[in-house]
Amino acid sequence: MSDKDLRFEPVKMEGDVALLPDTWKFNFWASAGELSRFFVELKENARLMGTKCPTCGSVYCWPRSWCHECYAECDWVEMSGKGRLTVFSRVEISLSEIQKNVPFFQGGVHLEEARYPIVAFLKPAEIDGLSAGMQMRVEFLPARERTGRTRDFFFVPDQYPGP
Repeated sequence: MSDKDLRFEPVKMEGDVALLPDTWKFNFWASAGELSRFFVELKENARLMGTKCPTCGSVYCWPRSWCHECYAECDWVEMSGKGRLTVFSRVEISLSEIQKNVPFFQGGVHLEEARYPIVAFLKPAEIDGLSAGMQMRVEFLPARERTGRTRDFFFVPDQYPGP
C-alpha cells in the first residue's frame, strides 16, 4: 500500500462520472453477539443457519435474534441451501478484503424456507448462465479455507456440477 494519501488527490473524471479518491484501511474486531452461531456453523460445519420465529413462523437468513414482525425471540434452524435467484450482478471492483478477486458475481437468493432473499456471492460458470428465477444451491469452501466469514459460502446454479 502506498504512503500517498488519496484523499488529497483531485477528482478524476471518467465520462460524466466523477471518481473521488479515498483511502480506508483500518483493523478492528466486530462482535457478532447473539448471532455468533451463524459464523461458527459456517466455519466448523459448513452449515447455513437461519432463525425462525416460534410465534408467526417467519424464517430469516441472514439470521435475526428477534422477529421483526412480532418481536418474539427466534430459534436457530438449518437452512436447506436451496432457493431461487432473484437478482444478480457482475461486480468489477472490490472495496474490501472480503472479495479480492474481481470481477465477481453476487446476487439475491430467496431460500426455500426464508421470508426474504439473502445477498451472497455467486459462482456461475458464466454470466450468460444466470437468469432470475433459476434454481440455486449453496456450496462451501473446503474446511481448510473456511474462516467463519460470509466468503465461506456461495451459491451456484443447481445444475452446476460442483467442486
